Amino acid sequence: MNVELRLAQEFGAHLADGEAAARFRLTRIEPYVAISPRITLDFTGVRSANSSFMNALVAGLVEQHGEAALARFVFKGCNPMVRVLVEAAIDLGLQKIEGRIDA
Repeated sequence: MNVELRLAQEFGAHLADGEAAARFRLTRIEPYVAISPRITLDFTGVRSANSSFMNALVAGLVEQHGEAALARFVFKGCNPMVRVLVEAAIDLGLQKIEGRIDA
């Protein structure tokens, strides 16, 4: 079972609340990580975001499940700014795994 989560429908066009992102990750994404071959995070309609939101959502996933889990995640509909934030959050999660940054 593939899962697709539409972030604009959940949060609106501006993703800015890191605490809400962490809750979303724990309640809406984590239950599917072990059972779903593909989890799509659809950013279509998201116009802006901040690093607090992306780090809580994406870096937390990478840190929790490791680099191999990235092969199962799809980041869809990212505008250029959102893409940069997603890539930075992935890098942060990888750095935490490697011990280059304290968790």
